[in-house]
Amino acid sequence: MFNRPTDIMPLQPYSYRSDPAVPPFDDSVPLIIFDGYCVLCSTGIDWMLKRDPNGTTRFAAIQQPVPQALYRHYGLDASLFDTFMVLDNGVPWTKWAGALAAARTLPQPWRTLGALGRIIPQAIGNPVYDWVQRNRIGWFGKRETCRMPNAAESHRFL
Repeated sequence: MFNRPTDIMPLQPYSYRSDPAVPPFDDSVPLIIFDGYCVLCSTGIDWMLKRDPNGTTRFAAIQQPVPQALYRHYGLDASLFDTFMVLDNGVPWTKWAGALAAARTLPQPWRTLGALGRIIPQAIGNPVYDWVQRNRIGWFGKRETCRMPNAAESHRFL
């Protein structure tokens, strides 16, 4: 079982498309939503861009309107930002499953590692994810301004 924003009800792919509160956006490629002020999160996006400079995965900071609307749609609190999200084929992946989904958007060997990571059960992966998430600002710091793409990266950001 993979962790999604809700474990109570099954999620319909692309359900946000019928939600008038979610502005339309290009969802033809995976979208990774991250905290633009978090140094760990921003560094993670930099790491992904370096390993997949020609990739199609797009990124968006939770501080933007579309990611905030998506979080509300899935019953998550964008102001708490207790998980990043990977939206792939209209399905949201969060926490440990989100980390694995992000790896699967990268070229090899990261794609295979993301697939192999599924052997680690959610009962182990999620508490580790939550521990890092709770401590990320204290350990790595917070940026003064939200991470913005440079000119070469702008096509990869929402």
